[in-house]
Amino acid sequence: MFTAAPARKGMKGTPVAQIELTWVEKQRFLGVDSAGHSVVLSPPTDVGVKPSETLLIALAACAAHDVVEILHKQRAGLKQLKVVVSGEQAADPPWPYRRIHLLFQATAASSLERIERAIDLSLNKYCSVRASLSPDVVVTFAAELLSDAPAEQ
Repeated sequence: MFTAAPARKGMKGTPVAQIELTWVEKQRFLGVDSAGHSVVLSPPTDVGVKPSETLLIALAACAAHDVVEILHKQRAGLKQLKVVVSGEQAADPPWPYRRIHLLFQATAASSLERIERAIDLSLNKYCSVRASLSPDVVVTFAAELLSDAPAEQ
């Protein structure tokens, strides 16, 4: 059992991330973050998340976190946010991602331009996952402002 350890400090006092990955059986693993949250990782034919797709999830979550925070500070009236990510991998091992596209679908009392600006700030200034990707990975995004009007019956 993994227990969360106090945050460690690296060079110049910066936080050091630490996770633990445990082999469960076959090609199934349990990943636990520094706060004790867990995720099962496995091939697509098993019960867990495909390891390479956790990168897409991490990028979407990192960017979405920033976007929600930015729009909240701007009092943009965000009601819902969904991010759909597609990743194109190379045909040969180790199958690195070559292109990643994020589609942000937001329901908000805001303009599309304001939402796009928040996404741009996230992906190009604040998101640590994006900043950690190789510069060779092309990351693009699009945004859709969805209506929050109730559907007619």
